[in-house]
Amino acid sequence: MLTHYTKKFVHYLRHNRAVSALEYAILVGIIAVAMAGALTAFTGNLTTALNSIGDALKSTTVSTPSTT
Repeated sequence: MLTHYTKKFVHYLRHNRAVSALEYAILVGIIAVAMAGALTAFTGNLTTALNSIGDALKSTTVSTPSTT
């Protein structure tokens, strides 16, 4: 029974569409890992930049024009 499934699996891998699907799956996995790594690397810098912008906006005062 295991031999039957093994033969089907080998046949599946030898089929061109299966190989293309496998290549696309590997490519998507690599892209996902790269995006996760980039997000992890830049999260600290992005948080610091946004916090400094928020602090700068909090410290500004809005003056309203006087009507005379």
